[in-house]
Amino acid sequence: MAVGKGAGKRRIWEFQPSTTCRVLGLSFDEKELKKIFKELKLSHGNLYPTAFKMHQHLVQVCGTQNQHAKRIEKMLDRQFAAYKNKTGIADPQKICDFIEGNNGAEAGGDTFKDVLLSALIWFAVRNNVTDKTNGNSKEIETRIYTALHLREHQALRFYDELSRKLPGGKAENVMNELRTALETNDRLQRNYTRLEQKREELISEREALREDKTRIIHELEEQRRLNDRLQREIDEAGGESMLEQINSMKKELAFLWEERKRLNRENAALVKISSSNFNVVNTREGMKMTMTEEGGKFAASACGSRDNIDGGSPGELSQLKDMRVAYVGGVESLESCYKQIAESFGCPFCYHCGHCEGGKRAIEGIVDKNDVVFCPIDINSHNACLLVKRVCKMRNKPCYFLRSSGVSALKRELANFAAKANGGRA
Repeated sequence: MAVGKGAGKRRIWEFQPSTTCRVLGLSFDEKELKKIFKELKLSHGNLYPTAFKMHQHLVQVCGTQNQHAKRIEKMLDRQFAAYKNKTGIADPQKICDFIEGNNGAEAGGDTFKDVLLSALIWFAVRNNVTDKTNGNSKEIETRIYTALHLREHQALRFYDELSRKLPGGKAENVMNELRTALETNDRLQRNYTRLEQKREELISEREALREDKTRIIHELEEQRRLNDRLQREIDEAGGESMLEQINSMKKELAFLWEERKRLNRENAALVKISSSNFNVVNTREGMKMTMTEEGGKFAASACGSRDNIDGGSPGELSQLKDMRVAYVGGVESLESCYKQIAESFGCPFCYHCGHCEGGKRAIEGIVDKNDVVFCPIDINSHNACLLVKRVCKMRNKPCYFLRSSGVSALKRELANFAAKANGGRA
């Protein structure tokens, strides 16, 4: 049977009534039938008959050539336009083979499986243009009717079984439930994919945390090793006594800064007074410095003359001559200054830094060998002060505790000691 490709297409009013009934019944449900009746103005006063009546009337309308049949034909063309370009859709024989169950590759099984049954019937009958004189124009419709008749009975049996077994007895809800199930399945699949991605991310984070934990453990072990080494070094350097020495050195440094500021102020005052009390006299032998009477008194006082210190008289100072003086503690860098002050009073001088580590006997020996001991309390070991006090009490030696480690404090206390010594002799 030849297919007429250029002779046009069969019109809907040329179909057999059974074919038209199947195409319209598969294409339009009750809601769409009401819409068509309203558009074609087939209803009377917006009163629609039953779905069967509307379907029957629409089949009758399409049985003859009229404007309503043409409009319905255009509606079907638009509805099936998405399948028009399918391979083999223009060959009625291939479509019939597929509907009859011959789903092989030659019958277009892979091509037609996604096409609506109503669209397959429409294209098979509409494209079946043959010579009407040979009586073969109805062969395709007969094959389709024969193939679908038993399927209709099968579908009715399936519908009856669903109606009896489904809750509520509504088989029409099966498609909605299946559609809902498919949507739920798609949603669950997407959630599963996201959860799998999250799981992989969590695994990666867990591995990263393990690496960080291992690194932190190594760092803690290294820190513990460094702490142990530092503790050993502290123990080897003297332990807590070293910290005490460090604190003492800090105090000593602070005192030296204050002493430096004080000496700078005294030096500035000396320069100012000296410039006002000295005159430059030009003689034949050169330049000579002469001192005024007031300048001479200040210079004698500033230089710490042995004959006049802090108001002391020569008689008072003479009582300290050859008296051995010991100084325990204070600023070690000022030892030479301490010695110079003591010697300015005519006293032999002995110095001890005040550290008691292994020096207990040294302090006892100093107390034994000297006549008087001076011990500052601002920069000194607490143990050294207690030891000096105890040993001096046992040896019946005078001991003076100074509030400051400054040179002027020692100088002032020596002057007071000299005054007391003179008073005792008197």
